[in-house]
Amino acid sequence: MLDFQEQEEFDDEPDIRSYPLHTRVNPQRRREKVYIGCGAGFGGDRPLSALKLLQRVDLNYIVLECLAERTLADRCHAKEAGGEGYDPRIAEWMLLLLPLAVEKGTCIITNMGAMDSLGAQEKVLELASGLGISISVGVAHQFAITKSALDPCMRDGKIGPISTYLGAAPIVECLEKYKPNVVITSRVADASLFLAPMVYELGWDWDEVDLLAQGSLAGHLLECGCQLTGGYFMHPGDKYRDIPFPCLLDSSLPYAEVSFDGKVCVAKVDGSGGALNFSTCAEQLLYEIGDPAAYVTPDLIVDFRDVSFQPLSSSKVICSGAKPSASLVPDELLLLAPKLCGRRQVVGDRLELDQLIWPSAIAV
Repeated sequence: MLDFQEQEEFDDEPDIRSYPLHTRVNPQRRREKVYIGCGAGFGGDRPLSALKLLQRVDLNYIVLECLAERTLADRCHAKEAGGEGYDPRIAEWMLLLLPLAVEKGTCIITNMGAMDSLGAQEKVLELASGLGISISVGVAHQFAITKSALDPCMRDGKIGPISTYLGAAPIVECLEKYKPNVVITSRVADASLFLAPMVYELGWDWDEVDLLAQGSLAGHLLECGCQLTGGYFMHPGDKYRDIPFPCLLDSSLPYAEVSFDGKVCVAKVDGSGGALNFSTCAEQLLYEIGDPAAYVTPDLIVDFRDVSFQPLSSSKVICSGAKPSASLVPDELLLLAPKLCGRRQVVGDRLELDQLIWPSAIAV
């Protein structure tokens, strides 16, 4: 089960939906093109870089992708110990970005809700109130799991709270119903965070698999931030990848211009450092995909084998050729189950056994 919520005051009842996808009811094309930026590609990213992107580019959405298996385990551990189940850096991010995002009409989407999206929602509303800003904050998160559908090893009560890799659908419903300034999620597949505003703004439906494939390509290219714009590309001594260090000092986070017909152009800020070209795009395309013919997301299984990149300039690249795999959609969703394990650490001259929560991934 999923829970879609919006709050300005804390009196709304949650809107609960089951996950199976259905075609959308009369989807509306709100824009011919949507501009989506990546403000963060991992939990340790710098908010100032996101602010620079927001200042320099007129974005409809900026996505803060700050959650992974390790950081999810950290939040689970913290919550079990009585701390915050959401990313505590959400305050740093929102204090810096909210004023300009609200002024420019840019919606912030982030998975910093982790294990406690509602707690994160409350925190963001508190921060906005302190800034004198009136906003609505939507939440799209996992509410409950039917345990009868789980693998037997996940029903024995010896594991912690289960997190499901959600897709774009709950975010799309949240945007449709509430039109919030901020959307906070639990664990959502990285590319799906970016696909959701495309589906919502461009009037796509869940059976338009060619469009979803191109949107998922854009999301996958954007999801790791500056990895697309040269952050992992510099290799001193390699004549093809020898980017001067000063060139990296003003690297731009990437953004994408996506059209209603599935045309995708990824970009960086004109005149910024780093690099955006065929090679940086190809490097990011192959990052964490497994089988290039079957890149699995909760929304669609995508075939990347015919993807091509056509540079338009030193700061823009056209991306095409993504198509749905023969399998179309996955039969199962991936779950993350934290498990108490042992961790040994040396304290002075003593060896101590500590408890650590670590995720196990099981598809159901």
